Amino acid sequence: MTQLTIIANIFANTDKIDMVKSALLLLVEQTHKEPGCVTYTLHQNNQDDAHFVFYENWQSYELW
Repeated sequence: MTQLTIIANIFANTDKIDMVKSALLLLVEQTHKEPGCVTYTLHQNNQDDAHFVFYENWQSYELW
């Protein structure tokens, strides 16, 4: 099996940044429990609070 890496960009509306961040943080917690999840990391851009990036590693495409 080949490990799968995914990088996802999410851009929140400026009036929804806190709501989106809260939802994404819950998603991180839940996803770490999924079989095959190696890493699932959320980053928030230091220059643009509305820009979030997920960096994900999965054991395989099938487990993703």
